[in-house]
Amino acid sequence: MEKSNSDDSTMNASLPSSEAAEKEAADKIIIEKIRARLKPKAFGQREASQTSLQDTAAPSRSAISKKRVLFGLTAIIFMILMGLVIRTSVDNTKKYYLNPAAGAVELWKGTFSPGGKKRILIMPGVQIPQKIKEVYAREEVYPMAFNFYVSKADALMEVPGMPDFVGIKSYLNRALSFATTEQLSQSARVRINQIDRMILFYKADVAATKGTRIGFETALKHLDQAAELNPDEIETELIKKKKASIRELLNTHKETTK
Repeated sequence: MEKSNSDDSTMNASLPSSEAAEKEAADKIIIEKIRARLKPKAFGQREASQTSLQDTAAPSRSAISKKRVLFGLTAIIFMILMGLVIRTSVDNTKKYYLNPAAGAVELWKGTFSPGGKKRILIMPGVQIPQKIKEVYAREEVYPMAFNFYVSKADALMEVPGMPDFVGIKSYLNRALSFATTEQLSQSARVRINQIDRMILFYKADVAATKGTRIGFETALKHLDQAAELNPDEIETELIKKKKASIRELLNTHKETTK
């Protein structure tokens, strides 16, 4: 090998200068051609490598995109179904039902669910309508419950002896909760005020019968409270007379205890 290089060196040295220059130029051309062949091949390899990476990444991105679309559609369908359930449940709370029972009528109301219902009242002695509808509105059944409780209050008022004011007022307050018009509400409030006035009249009489200064003053306070509950003309006149009579008794009591 060293001998060959030595021979080439000797040969190049023995060649004329012009021939050596031509040989050097030819060698450069050959080297450039080799480089030109090598460069496209290397670039092609890099391009192929990038293409394979893109091809590998493309399916994963596509799968992620499909999952996102599927998740979005699932969420939309779920929201739509939930909206339908909520709307159906709200509509169901506006439904009322009448069921016949043994000598009574049961009032049922729809619950906050697509088809549930619960019993809210049993009305003994009430006659059920001849034609029962599948579903009733609030305005159709509430007056029936209102009249039921008013009749219960009236029944207690007719009991001999001291009326059960607490029971009567309780029935009237229940009737008020079933009033669907201002007229029904007003009629219930008038009767509640009437019961309250009767209770205050009774308390005033009990306090006055004690015959003491505190008793008379307490009786006057009860009558003042009764006067604030919108009494009619007859009751207004009665309150005035009672107060005048108790004031006279109070003054007499003061003079005798000096």
